[in-house]
Amino acid sequence: MDTDYWHSMDRKAAKDVGIGNEFISVSTHPFKEQLEELKAKIFSGTKSVELSFIATGSGSRAQGQIVPEHYGTEEREELRQLAKINKIELTVHNPANAPPLSGFSQRGFSPEVKQESLKELKRTIEFAADVARGGNITVHTQEFQRPIFEAEPKLFEGHKGEKEKAPLYFVDDRTGQIQGYSRNAEIPFPKLADDKKTVLRNPDGTVLKWENKKIYELEKEALDKKQEPIKYIFEKIKNKELEFEKGQAKEVASKAKKLEEESTFLNRIVEDVENQAKIDPANARFMARTWVNRLQGETRERMAPRQGTPEYDEFLENPIKYLHQIKDRYEYETKALYETADARQRSVEQIKDEMKHIKPMEEFALKETAGTVADAAIFAYQKEITMKKSGVQDMKPIVISPENVFAQMYGSHPRELKNIIVKSREAMRDELIAKKIVQSPQEAAKIAEDRIKATFDIGHVNTWRQYFKGSDQEFKKYILDEVGKLNKEGIIGHVHINDNFGYEDIHITPGQGNAPIKEFVDKIKETYKGKMVIEAGNQRAGEGWQAQTGAWRTLNSPIYRAEGVYNTWTEIAGSYFGKTGSPNYLVGDLAPSKDWTLWSETQFE
Repeated sequence: MDTDYWHSMDRKAAKDVGIGNEFISVSTHPFKEQLEELKAKIFSGTKSVELSFIATGSGSRAQGQIVPEHYGTEEREELRQLAKINKIELTVHNPANAPPLSGFSQRGFSPEVKQESLKELKRTIEFAADVARGGNITVHTQEFQRPIFEAEPKLFEGHKGEKEKAPLYFVDDRTGQIQGYSRNAEIPFPKLADDKKTVLRNPDGTVLKWENKKIYELEKEALDKKQEPIKYIFEKIKNKELEFEKGQAKEVASKAKKLEEESTFLNRIVEDVENQAKIDPANARFMARTWVNRLQGETRERMAPRQGTPEYDEFLENPIKYLHQIKDRYEYETKALYETADARQRSVEQIKDEMKHIKPMEEFALKETAGTVADAAIFAYQKEITMKKSGVQDMKPIVISPENVFAQMYGSHPRELKNIIVKSREAMRDELIAKKIVQSPQEAAKIAEDRIKATFDIGHVNTWRQYFKGSDQEFKKYILDEVGKLNKEGIIGHVHINDNFGYEDIHITPGQGNAPIKEFVDKIKETYKGKMVIEAGNQRAGEGWQAQTGAWRTLNSPIYRAEGVYNTWTEIAGSYFGKTGSPNYLVGDLAPSKDWTLWSETQFE
């Protein structure tokens, strides 16, 4: 009886001898029917199961694109009862293909995409409330794409020279539109005198010399001055535009003002000439011709027809007409100049407004993500209350659990994951108070802390290995240190275990890659008391069970056996379904063959 693995029917024996695999959970296949998957997992001997989904929207049940909403009231009750009878604890994974919580999309940060993400999460919450009666809901974080090195510049690099070449992104917080500069783009700046303030100029007033600065150099300047790089760089660049636009607006407005004064003066002349024409038409024509010629001399622009042309004869006969044309032209040009000056001034205001609303990508996205998580957690909290009031006695807290996923996306690094959890808790606390759901800030903070926790995936974080600047041993120590901090700070509430070789999220059998699974489990068990979900993925067809047995082997779980004939996990795996001999141990997603059954076709376990 030296085992900690038991079939679900062996609970009493496990309890009597004081051992069991209570902390190990397994996930279902997201493309398969969850009821059949749950049956298979119960048969495998697990005591905890995570129901998993991948599709979103309406999905297609016939094609394996299953969504939580495909399960009606009766099917949800079947799932719940099956788990309850077998004393299986359930958790749920939000559809893996759900949009980012931040609303990040190819069009920028979209309120519509963010709402779709929240909708998917609400559907999963209702499913989890009906089927699992609460518990953990894992939701992927893929909040926006950012260069690898930005997560931690001293330790990680996406490619050689990434720090000098990767785009530097920022967001307009009014529209969610993403803009960016290439870090190796050059911006010309006038060379300054020794006082670092005065621009060196030529005798004619032009700039003596221009100096090019790259964006990453400005970024370094900002960090050295302990300023936020985006705002610093944006202001450096936009201030030049601002000065130019201000100068242009002032210059054009000055011309418009001068022309307006001349136009006013010309209006008085036209009025005098017209009054004179009523008394002495000949003298009025003479006055009109005189003023046209004078204005032509002052402006050095042709305002009267050339002598010898038919138009000139008309001018001599009716010069007042040309004086009116000049007056109209002055008024038109005055209006056009003012409009140009206004446009320049409008540009000034737009630049100033743009400078005010530009936000670093992380700052903007983190606020959006936290808002979505908080909204979902409040929805879940109110669902709890409603179900308890309706008489549901076994309702547990519903925990929204953002998970670190892909290294290229924000939220995958341990420190980014912590930021999401902390900000989401703060947002939920503030919203609970604002909506008067609870009165006490302390109570609101406690509710938020209990209902927003991280899912930490050791396989996902292992994909950072490819970007780490140190050795594999240094990387392992770094990850375990980060895990220790998250665990100590109460950030982690759920755990996923899968394996890879540090490049892609492959989900090979735990123990068959190089993720530090055993060390991770030893570290996290110091304070963590929750479940550890074994996630299958890229095992051979029909052999998803290997993920489970591989995890037990990796975690040094003793072998469960009907007879004392096997001593190693290799013998167990090799004998599976009679590959080398009659099996004493069966586990898996498929119904076993009838090769080794009793006459009644009862399956061996």
